[in-house]
Amino acid sequence: MKRVYIREKEGKIELVDALSHDVISTFDSVSEAVGYAVKNHYQLPVQAFNGEFVTDKEGNYIYPGEKHDFEYADGTLLEDARLCPKCGWVAFWEEICDEDKNPRECYVCPKCGYVIECTPPPEETPAVD
Repeated sequence: MKRVYIREKEGKIELVDALSHDVISTFDSVSEAVGYAVKNHYQLPVQAFNGEFVTDKEGNYIYPGEKHDFEYADGTLLEDARLCPKCGWVAFWEEICDEDKNPRECYVCPKCGYVIECTPPPEETPAVD
């Protein structure tokens, strides 16, 4: 399935091939472009709850994975990512400091800042001999 994305350029909406960046077609509205993509079996990026197409921190579109949760347009697995239950964006695994200034690894949503699924604090982790 060909992966595509939608962009606005000079007042028009373009449906663009995600790998070659060639314009497939031009539309008057996003809904027309989405309809065309669905009708032609193109895969659009993941959409957040507000309808925005989801990108990573560098602006690369994120697609539903065929074998994994998320992938880039070229099929590369997007590792250490989860769907944010608050806004629908993609939360990434990163190290943060908790309220006691202890480092913890959590999924953090870059869009809304929601923090999910943190590793337990050191005092809650059993010691291993």
